Amino acid sequence: MKRKGFTLIELLAVIVILAVIMLVAGQNVFGIMGEAEKGSFRNEFLSFLDSAATAAQFDIMNGNISASKNTKCYSMTDLENYFELKDGYTGSVSVTYSNGQYSISGWMSSTKYIIENKDDSLTTGDVLDSDGRAASTTCGQ
Repeated sequence: MKRKGFTLIELLAVIVILAVIMLVAGQNVFGIMGEAEKGSFRNEFLSFLDSAATAAQFDIMNGNISASKNTKCYSMTDLENYFELKDGYTGSVSVTYSNGQYSISGWMSSTKYIIENKDDSLTTGDVLDSDGRAASTTCGQ
């Protein structure tokens, strides 16, 4: 009587082939996920800078930033009305007002990533692993 089915060697060959495919595909997926996390953190940073710009516009209108006091440092807690604070995030934004224009640079870190002294022209390449470091809460001082 002849049995139909797969031999043990055939099953092992299929398992080995699937394992190789998983290893190759897994590396690509984890790389893509890491870049997506960095992109998300970059977007949070840009939102943080926008929040500081909004706060600075109010401070310029109220005279808290002027030609004589042209630089202001905002911490995350200073911007809590403009920016949703997230656990594990620290940072600050420096706004300099000159000749009717303002420039902004910021520092922000999470438990995983850090951005230091960058403006809104940053790329995901500017998002670094934090390695336990926290961003400045006093505009780099």
